Amino acid sequence: MHNYKALKSASKASVQKVKVVDDPAVEAVAEVRDDDGVITTHSVHAQAERSHEELQVVCKCYDPNTGEAKDDSVRAYSLSDVKREIDRRKSEIARAQAEQAEWEQLETDLKAL
Repeated sequence: MHNYKALKSASKASVQKVKVVDDPAVEAVAEVRDDDGVITTHSVHAQAERSHEELQVVCKCYDPNTGEAKDDSVRAYSLSDVKREIDRRKSEIARAQAEQAEWEQLETDLKAL
């Protein structure tokens, strides 16, 4: 995430874990009484709630013209996504360091002439 460390230190970004309900719980029902008192019989099977936890980054948002606060920006992350990004950055660093070493060797050889 771009600029997370600075945003966090300025209290403009935070992380949270929230419960997301995929399917709410349903109680078993055998009959239903309508407004007129008429009973209709049908069954609805009980179903347990299905949910999962989501890791989120919440960033404060402001209107650049007025400075007025806007709705927060919320983005979900998984730890595997974050790990993949860290590994990608490490790979980029290793590649950049190898290129730097190549240029430094060329510089050394040219100075030796």
